[in-house]
Amino acid sequence: MLTCLEIASVTAPLSEAKTLPPEAYRSAAFFDRELQTIFYKEWVCVAREEQIPNAGDYRSVEVVAQPLIVVRQKDHSIHAMSSICPHRAMQVVTDHGNAANFSCPYHLWKFALDGGFVSAPHMDNVENFPPLNCGLKAVRVETWQGFIFVNLDANAPSLQDRLGSLNEIMSEYRMTDLVVVASTEFDCPWNWKILVENFMEAYHHVGPHRKSIQPSHHASDSYVSGSVRNGWSVLHMPTTSHGKDDDSASLPMIEGLTEKQQSETLASLIMPTFAWLNTPSVTFWYELKPSAYNTMKLIIHTLLPAQMARSAEGSDIGTLVQSTIEKIHLEDIAVNEGPWKGLNSPLSEQGRLSQLEEAIWQMNQWWLKRIQDSDDV
Repeated sequence: MLTCLEIASVTAPLSEAKTLPPEAYRSAAFFDRELQTIFYKEWVCVAREEQIPNAGDYRSVEVVAQPLIVVRQKDHSIHAMSSICPHRAMQVVTDHGNAANFSCPYHLWKFALDGGFVSAPHMDNVENFPPLNCGLKAVRVETWQGFIFVNLDANAPSLQDRLGSLNEIMSEYRMTDLVVVASTEFDCPWNWKILVENFMEAYHHVGPHRKSIQPSHHASDSYVSGSVRNGWSVLHMPTTSHGKDDDSASLPMIEGLTEKQQSETLASLIMPTFAWLNTPSVTFWYELKPSAYNTMKLIIHTLLPAQMARSAEGSDIGTLVQSTIEKIHLEDIAVNEGPWKGLNSPLSEQGRLSQLEEAIWQMNQWWLKRIQDSDDV
């Protein structure tokens, strides 16, 4: 539980603020609270629209122990629903593919593309069957910039209403037109917030990235925009004049970017876990999949404009940039593992935030407000 002093130190102005206390990372009880007040009530990104382009295309996804199906309907809309059969709780599908309907592999109960009950063998002697709501439970789904979000809370505010001016910042990047061309998965045996915090600050460019990113994107030049109330942050990382001559500058730029956008990289977060990088040429989606307080999977996806991806050189570009982002993440692994070990040590305590860690401060305000909706904080 957080003390009044700990809460005050987190909510203080950035110039006086501290990090979250170690218990917020290393406690299974805090993670259980996050499930109830954050992951099961907020919008979580689970897929891209182009990953299910045709009627019947579906993907098995998950929001922390809740298996789901996202599926393209015959009218081309996208539907999301539980993958748990209402009979004996078997997971109906665990893969990706195309289907006319879904059949539970356990007892062959059948469901329509929208989750509606279709049939069940040997249930003729069961009274009042099928009951109402015998299908796969629907969950809310919205799309933004080509990404598919789900929300387990039927009463949550709309995602679109929450994003406001973020739409203006992202409009020229044309993310709706992007396609995934490469993906790499990493096991991450630490708390999910550690990776998000590292992703959203350029301060560490002076450390693990001093030879890779710091020469082209100085930590001291970075700044943050965002909305604490609506739970999103953008880390702006201007490119130095030296950086404009590096190898990445030879990649084709996304058409229509402003002069400013052509000279910066953005690291963005829609809380809790939707993180992505926009460069003038390519976008990287960091898909975070927490499963417990001390572990998660990270899948880094490279996205290119569809026309570029289909071109002769598209495959080579995808391979090149995926290799680059993998090298950057390998540099980050040490500074995720290190703080995780430190936070679990008995002498660990809250640390002071730098002015270059404003996005972490924003995230902490958003996180604390939701955690305080729970009892005993």
